[in-house]
Formats: sequence, C-alpha cells, structure tokens
Amino acid sequence: MMNNSIPKVKTAYVLLVNVDDRQTAMLRMAFKMYNSVNYQLIQPEDNVQPELILVDGDAADGEAVWQKVKKKYPDAVVVFFGRNSPSFTAPYLMKPIRFDTLFQHLRNLQQGNGVWLADNKAAAAQKESVSEQAVASSTAQQEPKAVDHSQQAVTVVRFHTNGTLLGMVQKLAQQTEDTAILFENKPVLIVFPSVEKVLLAVESDVLQQLCTQTDVEWQTKAVPASAPTAQLHDKAKLTLQSCIWQLSIWTARGRLIDPITPDTIIKLRAWPNMTRMAYLPESMRLSAFLVRTPVALNTLYKLLPVSLEDVLNYIAATYSIGSLIIEQPLTHSATQQEKEMILTRKTPQAVAKSAAGEQTAEHNESDESKPKGLLARLMGRLRGN
Repeated sequence: MMNNSIPKVKTAYVLLVNVDDRQTAMLRMAFKMYNSVNYQLIQPEDNVQPELILVDGDAADGEAVWQKVKKKYPDAVVVFFGRNSPSFTAPYLMKPIRFDTLFQHLRNLQQGNGVWLADNKAAAAQKESVSEQAVASSTAQQEPKAVDHSQQAVTVVRFHTNGTLLGMVQKLAQQTEDTAILFENKPVLIVFPSVEKVLLAVESDVLQQLCTQTDVEWQTKAVPASAPTAQLHDKAKLTLQSCIWQLSIWTARGRLIDPITPDTIIKLRAWPNMTRMAYLPESMRLSAFLVRTPVALNTLYKLLPVSLEDVLNYIAATYSIGSLIIEQPLTHSATQQEKEMILTRKTPQAVAKSAAGEQTAEHNESDESKPKGLLARLMGRLRGN
C-alpha cells in the first residue's frame, strides 16, 4: 500500500541566460544543498519547459536579451538578474547572491512577487494592481541592510607535516613493519600497518601536546620479532585511520595543510566513516557539501556560514586520511604556497557556531591500553632498558 503521507519534493526547472561560469557554479551548488524544492538547471537544447529563467542584465545587451527571452518563453517567470535594476518593469533579483535569502526570493518570484516597478507612466498604472507583498519583497531586495555588505577578513596560515608526529605516523602507515615512535627515548605509540591499528603509550593530553612539536627528529624502533604480536594487536584499540584523523586536527589547529591553497579545488572522494572518529564541528555539513561538489576554499568560505577554523581542521583531517581529492590551479606555484593568504566573505546573519570550549577526543584510552604487564616489558625493551 502506498504511503501518501510522504511529501513529494517539487521539481522546478531553471534556465540561466548570459550568466557567467562563476555565478552558475555558485547557483548549482546552492541548488544541490537545498532540499525543500528540487531546483534543476537545464540547457536551452533540453526539451524541457523552464519555470524560472534568470537573465544576467549586467551585460551591455542585458535588457535586450531579457526582452527576447520573455518573448520566447511567455509562460515562464523571466527574472532580470543584475546589480542594477532594469529600466522597465520586470521580476528582479539583485546581485550579489545572498544565500540566506536566495530561496525566499525565488519563491516570491515564482509566485509573481518581487517585481521591480520602473519609474514611468506605464509602470505607475501597473503599480496599483501589484500587491503590497510584491512591493515589500522588491523593496527588501533593492535596499538590503548595510550589515549584509560588511566584509569579514581572516588570514590563512599554512603548515606542512614534515617533522610532525602526524607526518611520522602517515609515513609508518605506508610501511609493513610494526614500528614504535619515540620522543626523547620514550615510546609514544606503536603503528601496526598490517592490521591498521595503533597502540598508544601515552595519555591523549600528552599526545595532543606532542602534535604541536615541529621539525622534530622522531625516533623509531621496530617491534622486536620475539614480541607476542597477536596480543599487542588485541591491545591496540585505536584504528590507524581514526588516529591520523585526530592527529591531523591537533596538528592543524585552524591552519591550512600543505599542499592545499585557498585556490585549490577540493572534493570529497567518499563520505568518511565518522562513527569512530574524533568529533569535529560541522563535519556533517561539510561532508554533505563536498561529496557532491568540487569547490575552492575561497568559494567554500563564502558559501557556508561555518567557522574557518572548523573548515581548515576538517580539510586537514580528510586530506590526511586520503578522503579528499585536490586539483591545483594552473597558476599554482611554490611562491603561492609559502605566503599567508587572506579570505573575505560577507558577515552572515546567522553563523553556525561550534559548541563552547574545545572538543575532547573520542578515543580516550581505556585502562587495558595503558602500559602494564606485557606492554610495560615491551616498552622497556623499546627504550633500550
């Protein structure tokens, strides 16, 4: 029996005319993230009747193109999309795009509201037949609050993993031999690549502090062949992937991981299995976005009202575990990699804030993972005692 209580998502076909690639990409990403209505971009050659058409009016022939499109698609809502209002009466969507109000404006336009009234006699006669709602919607678009245009600038600092604990664990993960990492002759952790596990020899707060160390000559020592490997594997409760995920967050600390730059195109290869990963604010929202659409950090920062620190920590974590695909711009150079970079975006009206205070790691060691008995003896051998 069919369940008629499940709401059906309406599909609205949208045609873009004269809209540049950047604006098209931004609209496409916004449409993919919106679930209440399935806005679907179509091409003129598609045998589909558009319901909504956005004509870029900023071009020299923008107004003439709008008139031609209106004649060709008389049943569609043909919107004049530009920074400046048209000289004639038409549905009007102001640039730049504001994603917090975009879909409200699109609904108004489809309902016959959001009409710009030209200052002429014909428009004056038409004005009487336009509802107050349409006038209010149009006024809201023409006169956005000043706060919406204020810019928020942040400096992006980059880091590389060479000489870090994260870099050392990643290196050992590519080898086949079980190996311990030591700092000042004391074991920190043991990497078991064959079973993709890690055994911690220190508390998580010590591990977090070690992640701030840079350009360190980490000591390594192979696990003795005589060691009871199976028992050690059983004591290793932390997966290699979740360990790298956590180390990358502690190492990044709101910085951008090398070799990614603000212009690097990033896309999620697949949704990470975060059920056993350390908590990372906004990871669900960022995963849902990046698994669908390739985007540069510059654009991502402008589109999503997410803390830049959370974005950069997420990028570091997903890149470190191999879940992030990157594509460098053609102008990418070593000089660009080394300099600090500044990102700007409009101050959002509602910024998604992470929970107060720093998030604690999800994989605090259990008593059985602390060095004692068999493990204590092994640690002694690794120290050389």
